[in-house]
Amino acid sequence: MDIITSLSKKTINFINKHDLIDKTFTQEDYTYVENIIKKYRPKKEPIKITSDHVKQLAENGAIIFYGELFKYLIVLSMAWCFGILLETFLIMNTFSFLRGLAGGVHMSTFNKCFAVMIGVFLSLGYVISIVHISSLNLIFFMFLGLLWSIFIAFIYAPQERKDKTDKDCDNGNKKKHMTIVFIIMSFVISIISILFTQKYIIGISIFTGVLLEIFTISHVGTRIFQWIDGKKVAV
Repeated sequence: MDIITSLSKKTINFINKHDLIDKTFTQEDYTYVENIIKKYRPKKEPIKITSDHVKQLAENGAIIFYGELFKYLIVLSMAWCFGILLETFLIMNTFSFLRGLAGGVHMSTFNKCFAVMIGVFLSLGYVISIVHISSLNLIFFMFLGLLWSIFIAFIYAPQERKDKTDKDCDNGNKKKHMTIVFIIMSFVISIISILFTQKYIIGISIFTGVLLEIFTISHVGTRIFQWIDGKKVAV
């Protein structure tokens, strides 16, 4: 029996619904799990869906969910200790939301992902806390970042598996457009926070989260993180 580790809003609702104990599943539950298996086993033999598959999906989804929550809280706790909580919080949340649209490279293990999160988010938060730049120069560089982000998102977003169906392509185009809209909205919010509220840290942190996520889906960024992960990198 395959280990299914797909996590989504439906999975979280599923976990809450059955509380990981209730084994009375509806036909909708079985259909959902069957679609998950078909998505990740497109070229393999179909298997009969049982209550064990449904239970296993919920259990593995819970493990992933609580693992991500643990990493999130630890990184924010460390940021608070270093006095960069606001910067790190804004970077992480902007990055995470955009990642849900644009996708991105993943580390192969929990520990590698955790280490990269700590190194990247805390480093960026610290740099933002010590950098001083005029508003005019800042807006100029952010505008260049906006153009670069839209260009990369148009080419690479969203990062999905290669065996896409027509429905997947339609969803991909929708996510691409939503990614670009989110980038533009983040830029506008950042500019407003800089020009009208003088909250430089807020504006820089939000847009840094955008730039980080777009970098992870770019050709260079993907290969850098693959190299960090120890994978064989194709040029």
